[in-house]
Amino acid sequence: MEAKMSALRFDSKTLKLFTFILYLAFFYLSFFFNLQLKAFSDDYTFLSAALSGIPPLDYIAERYHTWTGRMAIEGVMITTIGHPTFWKLAIPTCLLLSAYSTWKAFFSDAIHYSYGIALCIFLTLLISHDILDTTAFYVTGFYNYLLPISCAVFVCTTFMRPSAFSTPEKILAIPLTLIASQSEQAGVSMLSIFAVSLFWDRKNALAYRCIILAIVLAGFAFLLSAPGNYIRLTSELRYMPEFMDYSFLKKATTGFDVFNYHFTDQKNLYPKLLAALLIPLSLKNNFPLKNLAFLLVICGIFQSSIFGYMFSAGNNEYFSIRHLSTGLGVEYFASYTLTLLCLVSIIYIIRNVMTNNNKFYLATFLLLLHTAVTALVGLSPTAYESGYRVLLAGDIISLMFICILLKEILEQYRSAFTQSPLHKTHKEEVANQTP
Repeated sequence: MEAKMSALRFDSKTLKLFTFILYLAFFYLSFFFNLQLKAFSDDYTFLSAALSGIPPLDYIAERYHTWTGRMAIEGVMITTIGHPTFWKLAIPTCLLLSAYSTWKAFFSDAIHYSYGIALCIFLTLLISHDILDTTAFYVTGFYNYLLPISCAVFVCTTFMRPSAFSTPEKILAIPLTLIASQSEQAGVSMLSIFAVSLFWDRKNALAYRCIILAIVLAGFAFLLSAPGNYIRLTSELRYMPEFMDYSFLKKATTGFDVFNYHFTDQKNLYPKLLAALLIPLSLKNNFPLKNLAFLLVICGIFQSSIFGYMFSAGNNEYFSIRHLSTGLGVEYFASYTLTLLCLVSIIYIIRNVMTNNNKFYLATFLLLLHTAVTALVGLSPTAYESGYRVLLAGDIISLMFICILLKEILEQYRSAFTQSPLHKTHKEEVANQTP
């Protein structure tokens, strides 16, 4: 009997491994044969620089003094963009790294890796096509956004759960930390997550975590102090000439304006998925103002469809705070208010359905961080010119929030099943059959 059960387990593991390998092969091949440099874009600008014969160190130094402090990212890009095989393999690898990190952080103790990593890849690819098109299917966008953000996800998970990772994985996280620290949004996200993680647990692998934190602080400080940042700011003021006159509150409102547009965008599937996950979590939970909270969540998420005619501002793509001088302020602030009520209602609902306080605090923190990191673009005059690519970091954090809800559903239903009479009867029958 035991030999038969052992053979069945072996066959099951082999089948899962074979299926996972086939899935990865299809995943990599689909990217390899579809990725290419985009004509008339920054792809060819950087490719020309890479093929011009300029020594990489000279190019990086010039960029540092005239444009950006992203020296690690620029170094990787200038040395590899001329090798298509590299970025055709690196782009799906970064997506896989992010998915692996997500599975490791949330589902490694609940879902087998062959299913869990595939699930996380699927959830990642639910990000709006407009965002993926400028970060995963655009080579320059990959270097500047997908690469540092996927590295940041891996670094954050190793920082929060160092005991869950092997020694080679921890070593790998060290150079990836430097790359991740070279992105403003990734840097802010990592430092925020590190602070919360150290607040909860100061003793676990403290020396290793201090090394990671020191690299992030050094890389991020180097990024922000680059002389080229001011030159770039001066150049980019053409997109928003009034930016230098903005107060911090005006810049923050501009950033929230971008977040609000994305949160209510009909093509953004994450808020809809979030609302869908809240339903099974609250089915067996009755709490005060439950119906009102769900009404605000639904209205906030679907407001662009339900109240689109009210919030329409002519040909403006965004509910932009820049146009308040034209007398259109009421519509914008009505939308902002509804979005804020929606976010507060989400927090209120998860407070009443989460079985663990620590999970609730982490979920709330990720929801707020998602909002803040997206709104961070308001500190730049290119807030409206950067397009969809600057939304990737916030969406990856939103994915973490969704994974917490999904894991909570799995744990609650697993707990309910193990306590059911049917499960107890099955256990008794298996016990009676065992010789």
